[in-house]
Amino acid sequence: MITAEEFNELPPHLQSELVLSQGHYLYHRIKGWCKIDLYWFHSFYVEIWFLYDLKSIGLVRGLTSYKHLEPYLETIKLKLKTVKKEE
Repeated sequence: MITAEEFNELPPHLQSELVLSQGHYLYHRIKGWCKIDLYWFHSFYVEIWFLYDLKSIGLVRGLTSYKHLEPYLETIKLKLKTVKKEE
């Protein structure tokens, strides 16, 4: 299974191909000139940034931090892994 870090090392065209064919679409948001789609891919979340003016993909990134999910948390429920602290 691929990790988010390994995914982010792949070429952008391969990233988008994998996510669009194997990922599960969850939600979208608008930011400036971009429509950003959120996908669940294997064991992590991925954003695909679509540029409105060029009608192309501007960015694909596997999210490696829960901080990147903050824009979505007010509108949808996401499963986040919790880390248990050792006592």
